[in-house]
Amino acid sequence: PVKEKLPDPVQFIHAEPWQWEVLAKAFLTDPVLNFWVGEKTNLKVLEEFFEAVVKDALTSGGTLFSTPDQKAVLVWTWLGSTLEAPNEWRERWYEILDPEGVKRYYGLYEAGDVAIDPSRRKKCMLPDYMAVLPEAQGRGYGSHLLKWTMNYFDERGLDSPFILASTPRSAKLYW
Repeated sequence: PVKEKLPDPVQFIHAEPWQWEVLAKAFLTDPVLNFWVGEKTNLKVLEEFFEAVVKDALTSGGTLFSTPDQKAVLVWTWLGSTLEAPNEWRERWYEILDPEGVKRYYGLYEAGDVAIDPSRRKKCMLPDYMAVLPEAQGRGYGSHLLKWTMNYFDERGLDSPFILASTPRSAKLYW
């Protein structure tokens, strides 16, 4: 439940450095991202990774929402883009993860038996990365942002077929 009355999120169609900075700070200690990136995990590497993620999402049909105060961001990926060849930004995040990290990344999807019928992908958006700055966590930012944006896509006839949570705490947001 939202603990504060929060304003409606803002949608961004252009990449801005503060977006990947928020993501990197929030994910610095995340166990799943640390598993993908491996021993080289640090703030600079995560900023490079999330710059590529944000730019990939925005250039391939996805979008990014943030709270107006920029304390939380949520990157949505359009699953229809997975039917296309990787763009330069997706190739960049593959490079940052390196082949082992990419294998671990896709391994989690396979282990979770996450498969979408290709004919449905064009109508699917994935809430790919949600980040709340450490000092703003526990105040309802994440749940407000997720609920608001899920309603936004639902009103537009787009599905969100699955959500991957990287910690038990974040999984509680989705139930």
